[in-house]
Amino acid sequence: MRNTDTAIEELGNGEFFLAASSAMRKVRIQAELLANIDVPVLILGESGTGKEVTAHLIHKLSSHSQRRFLKVNCAGLPGELLESELFGYERGAFTGRVRKKQGKFELCDQGTILLDEVAEMSANLQAKLLHVFQDKQFFPLGGENTVEVNVRILSATNVNIHQAIAERRFREDLYYRLSAFTIMMPPLRERQEEIPLLLRHFMGRVATQYSRPPLRFSSGLIEACLRYSWPGNLRELENFVKRYLIMADEAMATAELRANWRYDQIAVDASSGPTAHLVSVPTDGEAQGIQVKSSLRTLKDETEARAITRALEETRWNRKRAARLLSISYRGLLYKIRQHRITRPSGTMMTQFGDNKKV
Repeated sequence: MRNTDTAIEELGNGEFFLAASSAMRKVRIQAELLANIDVPVLILGESGTGKEVTAHLIHKLSSHSQRRFLKVNCAGLPGELLESELFGYERGAFTGRVRKKQGKFELCDQGTILLDEVAEMSANLQAKLLHVFQDKQFFPLGGENTVEVNVRILSATNVNIHQAIAERRFREDLYYRLSAFTIMMPPLRERQEEIPLLLRHFMGRVATQYSRPPLRFSSGLIEACLRYSWPGNLRELENFVKRYLIMADEAMATAELRANWRYDQIAVDASSGPTAHLVSVPTDGEAQGIQVKSSLRTLKDETEARAITRALEETRWNRKRAARLLSISYRGLLYKIRQHRITRPSGTMMTQFGDNKKV
């Protein structure tokens, strides 16, 4: 069902697709065009941008929408367990396995499977998946007979796939099989016009979930939300709405966002900015991949150290307050201070739990 007033499309099971920005309208058009073209689609984007929802939308718009749609988290299971989850096993394949189990590929025959976090898959499984693409068949674990399937394969990852190829963590030939078409999911900071709609939508959902009357968002609170870049994307926004509903304190919610204005962009730039420009696989991939990885680690450490130093200076070295300002635990802050060898200027006061004392 599509709500034309808010451009929110309900997909069932609590999922929805919002296309109120030009970037997301483009994604919606791509999903509709690809729905009935049986080609593999690779969905890329930061964590929390809606990759799984987009895969679900493609399935819902397809002629196979009445067939199964199953997701497999490739990062959530170790190699052998993931292999059995995907391809199943015969009786006796493992100790204690007394009956045959069908894998997700067999269960999804004529339907759609989403390989979430596909870049985390082991090299052995990557080779087996390539075989499925080529021959549309596979051997279950412990099996001697092949199983033939016709499954629409969608995949998603928040990993920089080109860097993973350069570092030989992901097979280049499998990448080209997975990415007959690629959809790039824009982060929430690039579709700010959707934030007010999302705030109200999430508020309605969580208010129902917690049996509480929904709270309104003042213009000041919405402005604070628009100024924040939401590095955790939709998941972070939904959690923020939950905290606001439970605490029912607009001043506290606004202060939380304002405290993060100074630091959220640093985190985004350090974690995703540089990798976003790595769009080609270098010929001497391994050497350049190591160099890029080292450069990114150095940049992340430098920006993290600057953010921590700035927070300490603004709180006059009150480490407990600085930890709250940075939204990390006090113990985590102490670890980071030691890790980055951050020292206070001589003569300044350091406070630990709010009591000023010389150290």
